[in-house]
Amino acid sequence: MPSLTLNGNAAGADNISHIRSFWARHEHLRDNETLRTVLLEDVITRYENLVNTHADYVAHHQNELEQSLALQQAQNNVRHLQNLLNRDPYLLVLIEGDGMIFNTIEDGEAGGKVAATTLQNAILDWATTSNNVLECPPDVKVVVRVYLNLKGLGEACAKAGLISSPAVLEEFARGFTRGKTMFDVVDVGYGKDRADVKIAENFKLFLHDYHCRQIVLGCSHDNGFARLLEQYTESQEAQMRVTLMKGVPFEKELTVLPFRTVKFDRIFRDLKTVVNTPDLLTGISPRRDSHALSGASSAFTPRSITPITPRYATPASNGMSQLDGVSGHLRSMSLTSSNSESGGSTWATLAKARADRPLTDLRKMSSPADVQDLGPPNLRKSSISRNRAGQRIDDSFDYDRDEVQYLKKMKMCNQHYIGMGCCHYNAGKPDKCPHKHDIKLNKHQLYCLRVVARETPCKKGLYCADTTCIYGHRCPFPRASEGSMRGSDRCLNGELCRFGADMHGVDTKVVKMTRATGRF
Repeated sequence: MPSLTLNGNAAGADNISHIRSFWARHEHLRDNETLRTVLLEDVITRYENLVNTHADYVAHHQNELEQSLALQQAQNNVRHLQNLLNRDPYLLVLIEGDGMIFNTIEDGEAGGKVAATTLQNAILDWATTSNNVLECPPDVKVVVRVYLNLKGLGEACAKAGLISSPAVLEEFARGFTRGKTMFDVVDVGYGKDRADVKIAENFKLFLHDYHCRQIVLGCSHDNGFARLLEQYTESQEAQMRVTLMKGVPFEKELTVLPFRTVKFDRIFRDLKTVVNTPDLLTGISPRRDSHALSGASSAFTPRSITPITPRYATPASNGMSQLDGVSGHLRSMSLTSSNSESGGSTWATLAKARADRPLTDLRKMSSPADVQDLGPPNLRKSSISRNRAGQRIDDSFDYDRDEVQYLKKMKMCNQHYIGMGCCHYNAGKPDKCPHKHDIKLNKHQLYCLRVVARETPCKKGLYCADTTCIYGHRCPFPRASEGSMRGSDRCLNGELCRFGADMHGVDTKVVKMTRATGRF
């Protein structure tokens, strides 16, 4: 190291001091830089935390915003759906029209319009009174569907005397349908239970429809609907939404169901419609058997225009014949004077009505004792009349129509009185037979009971060889002279006749007699 002079030492000292000042300044700047770095790091850290917190708040807010929008949309949807559900509420009335018959059918189209208006007013008054129908708004509509066999019911009502002709019912249906825009009469045509099936399917379809606030079911006459309703006896909702409407009294199986019932006065007939059984001689007042039109009911009496047929006649002076009536009083009629009188009960009318019947000589029935010879049971018959085809031909009867009608209403057991005996009664179980056994009948009543039995078809058919058989082997009712059945071999009962198609139009010309051993 080179030596320094004095001046050199002074210069060196200054340099060292200067260097130290640099180091001091450097240290100061370094410390400040550290403080700045720490401060900056702290600021960045805090900023980062704020950014993350803000992001969390933004995400949470966005989620809440989306939920709020979704909730608002859901509320709007609920209001829209509620408006849709509350729009066009209606009460559905399903009626089995073959049994629920309106009182105004005889008035044709005008009667149909009156029935529609009356029924709608009655339904609305009932639905809005005493909360019979919950949540029933004032603008509720009434929808009515009547299912029936229009042609068959029209013919039956005409024969029962409710209307003048089947066309009147068609006019009524037209007036009913036109009377209210939501009222319809649906013609289901011929066929068993066609109306019932349609009503059942509509019932199931609309039962849980919220727009349908109540189903009013008109079926009081038909136990068959009990099968449908039994499926819903445990459903409280169904019990609140279904009401049974009464026309005729409810059948037994319907009365035990837990559904409400309602009856509207003066709208429907409260008696079953009866189509009087036709007179085998004259063909007047025929019967149509169906589940809705009971041929056994006694709601109606025979028409007054029915010719009076004698039980038996005895020769009398001046051409008079003595007629013993149902009540036991005597009637007399002059063959000469009756031809000149107006009315349906003349011998001329009777003769004309019987023109196509086999001739029966009333003189053979010359005394009440002869009635016994023709009377029940036909156990003495050893041979059976048959036509060319070998088909059995039943003997023709002359009888008192009033007596026959009376016996029908009495519901006598045919087998007990004129057959081989009722099996239930003979077995000591008369309660098992639905017919009567304890009424004493005279000879003539037993004779007339054979006419009643003839209207039940024999299960053995046209070739029955049982000499003791009391039932009919060919349809005793007159052939159809009008409508779609005209010109056919079918009777005026049409497709509802209990006699099979082969038992119609049977040749009644006897060509041989066959012997039989009796019952088999």
